[in-house]
Amino acid sequence: MSALVLTALLEMSGARAEMPLALKCNAVGNFSVDDRIAGCTAIIEAASGMQQGVVMARFRRAMFYRQKGEVDLAIGDYDQIIERDPGNVNARLARASAYLQRRDNEAALADYDKAIELDPRSTYAYLGRARLYLKDDVDRAIADYDRALLIHPDNVHAYIGRSFAYETKGESDRALADCARAIEIGPNHWIGQACRADIYLARGQTDLALTDFDRAVQLSPKDSRPYVGRARVFQVRGDLEKALSSLNLAIEINPDNPGFHRLRGAIHFQSGHLTEALADLRRSNELNRKDAYTQLWLHLAQRKSGSGSELGEAAKLIDPSRWPAPIVRFFLGEITFEALLKSAQDDSTRKTREQVCEANFYAGELALEQGADQAVRLLRAAADECPKRFVEWAAARACCF
Repeated sequence: MSALVLTALLEMSGARAEMPLALKCNAVGNFSVDDRIAGCTAIIEAASGMQQGVVMARFRRAMFYRQKGEVDLAIGDYDQIIERDPGNVNARLARASAYLQRRDNEAALADYDKAIELDPRSTYAYLGRARLYLKDDVDRAIADYDRALLIHPDNVHAYIGRSFAYETKGESDRALADCARAIEIGPNHWIGQACRADIYLARGQTDLALTDFDRAVQLSPKDSRPYVGRARVFQVRGDLEKALSSLNLAIEINPDNPGFHRLRGAIHFQSGHLTEALADLRRSNELNRKDAYTQLWLHLAQRKSGSGSELGEAAKLIDPSRWPAPIVRFFLGEITFEALLKSAQDDSTRKTREQVCEANFYAGELALEQGADQAVRLLRAAADECPKRFVEWAAARACCF
């Protein structure tokens, strides 16, 4: 029997080795991403036109490119599909998602707009566009979530997104109702529990927040995000060791998330563990060199540890038109604190408050390092103004209360 099994395995291995390259694009089996890309490429290059099989090969190759982080090559495949079939809604949605992966929000928004024009009942187009609107226009985001729910009344992600939009507007009761509906629709999915936990955390109801995050971890122990939520609760409570322990689990699951490393670096900084803070913040910077918040925390940690700052060079990669770029300019001595506060003003009262909170916090931390008298005043102002879900709120309170 052992000999028969071994012979069968050898025959299977030989068959796999002899498999035509093109079949690896779609084949079931343990093939590498590079093998699959090569297989899809073979299909594409062998064809004389854009037949359906070639379209599917381009879709799959784009997916594999994105898995490798080669987003521009993926967008190139979507471009080819759309050039030959401008009405292909799926290609528009996939390209919009790839643009988001490349952090090109304007291009993503254009594709979502076109997808909705082509198919006014495309739930995913409304959800994608709503996520983009959440950054700057909460009311338009809510309108898109409403449209998505008219088409698909039990869409959990629409309720989760709308909940965040309501919470952003300060309408936490409506936000909680949407989270409750998400839990009702998907009681065995962690995302509804995390949705409600976030709102409890913003309200300062840390016991309720921790209960929901713990439930989310039980429902999905291999998903990193509930562990991060739990870490944020512990940070707000001032239990930094438990916060770090929970973040360690999240990073073990998802080691290449720059935001996780930035948060752990900030908590290490708050704890006075400068070596660990620098290691995490440098790792976050390696993963995303354009994140201004990482650059700010890294600059603070470098100054406090007496090592040289890299902020001047890093600032060249940061979008100067978007917040918190003015804080970076303040750190570099290019603008005054008064000019920084002026830059923090926005048409949205909420955004103004949040940006003033961050201006006070980072200016206060810098002043604290410099030994300036206004440090405590600025950090107390940050603790008064910052939402409790902000890492800056917990760090400011740790300093001055």
